[in-house]
Order: sequence, then structure tokens, then C-alpha cells
Amino acid sequence: MFVVALLSSPILTASLAAEPQVLPLQLRDDRLAGAGADVLRAQLPTAQFVLWGEDHGFADSAILLRALARDARPLGFKYHVVEVGPLSTRLIADTLARDGLPGLHRLVHEVPFGVPFLSLKHDAELASDFLGHDEKGTPFLWGVDQEFIGSPLFHLQRLIAIAPNDAARAAAQKLLDVEKDAAAKAAQKEFLLSRFHDADFDNLGAQFKGQSEAEAIIAELRESAAIYQLWMSGHNYENNARRARLLAKNFLAAYAKADAPKVVFKMGIEHVALGTTSNNTVDLGTMTSVIARMNGHTALRIAFLPLGGKNLAFAPQPGNPTKLEPYESKDSQEFFSAIKLTAAALPKDSWSVIPLEPIRQSLNSKGIDALKPFSRFLLLGYDYVVTTADAKPAEFLY
Repeated sequence: MFVVALLSSPILTASLAAEPQVLPLQLRDDRLAGAGADVLRAQLPTAQFVLWGEDHGFADSAILLRALARDARPLGFKYHVVEVGPLSTRLIADTLARDGLPGLHRLVHEVPFGVPFLSLKHDAELASDFLGHDEKGTPFLWGVDQEFIGSPLFHLQRLIAIAPNDAARAAAQKLLDVEKDAAAKAAQKEFLLSRFHDADFDNLGAQFKGQSEAEAIIAELRESAAIYQLWMSGHNYENNARRARLLAKNFLAAYAKADAPKVVFKMGIEHVALGTTSNNTVDLGTMTSVIARMNGHTALRIAFLPLGGKNLAFAPQPGNPTKLEPYESKDSQEFFSAIKLTAAALPKDSWSVIPLEPIRQSLNSKGIDALKPFSRFLLLGYDYVVTTADAKPAEFLY
């Protein structure tokens, strides 16, 4: 009788006992306001990392994180991690420091496929708050990802500039000419990162042997090519696992140069969650959560996931490689359905913060186990979801 009573207990049903909390979040004079803002700000004093995961392509995401980062700055949050390659991040940071947003606009217009995410206006404005270096010379802006598919146009120009001799300069120039032609046609299969293999990089590296900056550039391109080509050949698990290792390596290299830094992350929703991702990897969210705990701190994990609105998506095409679309995500719809949240429950002119711990407690293990994979991943991997029924699309700096 006890077993029967336990199995029929309301706490073990696969649905919520109550509607989820919906805490209003507003932006007033570029500062966060409302009950949702109060809840997020209350977590900052104990946090070492703010892990902001997003479904890409929304202006709201960067705007809200920038406001949260302003609140975090007096607490020591001086560093910012972006989903961009280290080489490209240094180029972008130098451009923003020297020429501001107009300079980055020119860079993106020149090479539309060269810059991911920081080619979006509000992401670039957020990054602009983290320019410069600390007292040890460590940059405040950390790029930890692979180099983007079209970025060799920048890096080959740098190789030409630092070439040790005419032969090396000619080799890099020949590659640059081919890359320009591929970029003009948006022919991704002809890009260097799509077609270069170890032997090709060995030959290029031989032209720059002993030139440390060139060797570092070629090493980054080699690893980026390997990651892209795993994805292009359908080896998705190995692609994601190798990319996760690269993210960890690049993050730890930057982290080691600063003393237990406080860091604001903005990356795809898979990368900064706690636990195994829906890509079957363990990524930066788990690593940083462990590091924070070892240091006596916490990690604040926030997912920006809209219920609706418009999205800016990248599309391989000549000229402006973006397109504006209505946001329709099956994964997000399944998640919000699972937690019984509808667009009608949200304010029309602002955002909302949804605390996830009460939902976990309400569903309990049986209810969590019954969720579909992405919904379970999101519910267990984040502390809060920030959402809206009318997300605004990002603005591409083309």
C-alpha cells in the first residue's frame, strides 16, 4: 500500500504543480529593472562567471547582457568571452579600439563571411565595453572558438605582411587570391578551411618556419579546418567533441594569465550549460561551474530563449550573407510547452525571467525524465531563462 501511495503522489507526476514564475525584466536608461533584474543582480556578488547562453541572431540578447555586465563591472567582472577565434578576436578588438564601430563596419563589409557574431551591432557594442588589457597585459576580450569559415582572408593578409621572404609572400598571396574568388562566390567548399589538410598546412608552414606569429596563425587555421571538415563529412559527434576541447584549451590559456578572473560569457546555448549538452559533449559551462566552486564562488547560468519574434540567420550567399526570418524553433516550443508557459503569460513590451529551480523541484525526477532531450538539457543546465514573445533580430554590420 505504501508503494502504491508513493507512486501516485502528486509530486511524481510529469507536469508542473503550478504555473512557472514569470518575473518582469525591463530596460530603463540602459539599465535592467524589474523583479527579474533584482533576482539576477542578487546572484552577482557570489558569482565568478556569468554564463549567458543564447539561440543566436537576436538583438535583445546582447542588449540585455550588456546591461547586466554593467551591473557586474563594479564587482570585478572585467573579462568577456566570445564565440570567435582568438586571431579574429584580436583583429576585431584592435579595430574597435582604433576606429570604433565604423571601423568594424568597414571590416565586415569587406569580408562578410570573416567575422561571426561580433559582426552584429549589439554584440560589437557589448565587446566594446571590454577593450584593452589588465595590468599583466592580458586582454579583457577573449576569443576561444575556432576561426570562422571566411576569416582566412584576414589571416592570409597578415601572413603576407610578416612573410620572411619573397617565396613565403608569394605562397600566401596565391592562397589569398583563391580565397577571394571563393568568397566572392560564397563557395564554401572552395574556402581554405574546407579544403586544406595537414599536408597543405605542412607545406605552408615550411615557408614560415621559425616565424612565431606565422606559425601560430597556421596552427589556428589547421585546427579550425579539421573541425569544419569533420562537420562537413557528417562526423558530427567528433566535430562537437573536438570543438569543445578547443574551447576549453583556449579558455584555460586566457584564464591562466589572470588571477581568478570574473568573466562574462556570451555563447551558443550548448556551450555554457551545466552537464552533458544535447550535442553529447561536456563544454565550458561545466568546466567553469567546477572552477567557480573550487574558488568558493558560483556560476550564474542564464539562457536567452525567445518564445517568438524575428531572427537574423546566416545564409551562404554573395554579398550580405544574412536573412531575416520569423523565429520558429521546435526545441524552444517544446520546452515552453513542457513548463506550461505561453506567450499570453508574458508582457508584450518587455522581457521575462523564468527561474528554473522551482520547475525542477515541481517536476521532480520522474517529470524531468519524461522531458524531451533538449528540454531536459535546458532545464538542468541553466538557472534562469530570459524570454520574450517578440524578440528583435540582430543587426548585421554589412
